[in-house]
Amino acid sequence: MILALSAKLSPVIRVYVHPRCIASYSIYEKISEQGVTTVVFVNTELDPFASLEKGVFAVPAVEKDGVVVLQGWTPWEDVLAVIQGGKVKVSSMEEAFERLLKSIASSFTVAAAVYAAGDLSIVAGSTTFMLSASGAYFLEDGSRFPDYAAAKLRETGLEAVEEDLVTTISGNFARDLLWVSGSPPRRSDLEKLGFEGFKLWFAARVSLGRVFVPHSFSWPGFKERLEKVWKHLLENLDELGTKVAEEQSKIPEGWI
Repeated sequence: MILALSAKLSPVIRVYVHPRCIASYSIYEKISEQGVTTVVFVNTELDPFASLEKGVFAVPAVEKDGVVVLQGWTPWEDVLAVIQGGKVKVSSMEEAFERLLKSIASSFTVAAAVYAAGDLSIVAGSTTFMLSASGAYFLEDGSRFPDYAAAKLRETGLEAVEEDLVTTISGNFARDLLWVSGSPPRRSDLEKLGFEGFKLWFAARVSLGRVFVPHSFSWPGFKERLEKVWKHLLENLDELGTKVAEEQSKIPEGWI
């Protein structure tokens, strides 16, 4: 669905969303409740390459005047500020870096790639992601942030966000099983699949075509990290299965 553009609108705001993403639907609901009619919604499922070309690795993402300025961990207040022509309040490089870590951990695409590599700094090559996922786009000296953050990411061990990465990966596994099977996944389903089956799922989901294929490369500790996710799933899949089923039931068909 595309909300009508107002003739008075300047600049153009686009919000990138996915039809089965609860965070995307939540942002859509809030924008609609505000009576905002100045936003174009872009369905990333139908236009994936345009979204990737813009540097969208997490939804919802907000584009202003052709530049993605928010994605990943995006509080509603920040989205509303951009829509209303204001700025996101980020006070320092340090605060922006903390936001970046939250965004890395909350986006499956980014979280899975980082976890596969065991290296937070692999995201540093995308200036758009670094600026928009951190709020640094709105810093006065934001152009310095990518270099600052790249150095910080190299210094920061995976353990700083590992628990959140495992949670994000596990939640997406449960959601995928729900979509494929049509019923909430349970531990018994995981046990039937086995660890090798889980590894195949992860390998397929984390790969970016032939650009990033972590199971073809000897990333140190790759198997050991996957075993941590496997253990987390064995302990929590029954609860996760119920949670994702309830979440998905709240998203109506055809909202976008």
